[in-house]
Amino acid sequence: MTKNVLFYARHSAGDHVHACLETQLYYGHRFIKENGWTFVKSYADEDIGEVVFMAQPGVRKLFAHIERVTVDIVLCHTLDRLCSRFDIASRLLSELAHKGIELWAADPCERITARNLCDHYIDDRSKMFAMGSHIAHVPDDLREDEHLVSLPFGYRYAGACNADGQRIFGFKVVDPLAADVVRRIFRMYAEGMAPTKIAALLNAEGVAGPRGSIWREATIRGNRARGTGILNNPVYIGACKQAGRDDYDYALALRIVSDELWNRVKDRQDVAAERAAGLAERRKQQS
Repeated sequence: MTKNVLFYARHSAGDHVHACLETQLYYGHRFIKENGWTFVKSYADEDIGEVVFMAQPGVRKLFAHIERVTVDIVLCHTLDRLCSRFDIASRLLSELAHKGIELWAADPCERITARNLCDHYIDDRSKMFAMGSHIAHVPDDLREDEHLVSLPFGYRYAGACNADGQRIFGFKVVDPLAADVVRRIFRMYAEGMAPTKIAALLNAEGVAGPRGSIWREATIRGNRARGTGILNNPVYIGACKQAGRDDYDYALALRIVSDELWNRVKDRQDVAAERAAGLAERRKQQS
């Protein structure tokens, strides 16, 4: 039987995190879908201090919901978006466990228990997460920093760690669900479907586009000469251009589309371009 999930998010205006509510919800929904659970409702608060944590409106509403309806899981994206003090998190975990409710964090994709709770906090349990602590860092996929560029659809920033356990800022990986959509777009176009119809089909199926937008023809078709649009972005075959260089490096771990499928799309684009050029020439002759 599927599990019912309440999601909790918390916006912080502090310097150590820049995690917007929409981003937390995006990854929360994706984690719920991957596990086959049922999303029930989300609650959120502004970050106004840990002293009044249980008095914050979102927290109060979440616990009121628990009293009214059967809930199996309370989910947050990262524990510092739930609360950033060990003692408060421990008390919250105990209260949820007493009601038979599990606490989960979408990152690092695990259930939070009394045994592993302390692994997510710094040694001094009375303090909040500290800047510079590898435990305190928010995963890159939550950071909205001016130095992080928007990634192409199909990729996401990931909270990878180096050998010292510190987060690698700006580390990107393939997003499996979005990558499947990219490959599907390439296949449909290679098999003869027009970008307009592809966009309409994806929208009809409720498939979210880049940054949660609806799909448009231009998003898929783009401009081949400029390398814009899903069908023209060489990043999907693992091509990475370094600043100051004209040639590409290739990262196999970031490849989404095979060379064979990429070439099929290019062949069809060539045919379409020739047809369009011929039509333009005939119109010119007739005028």
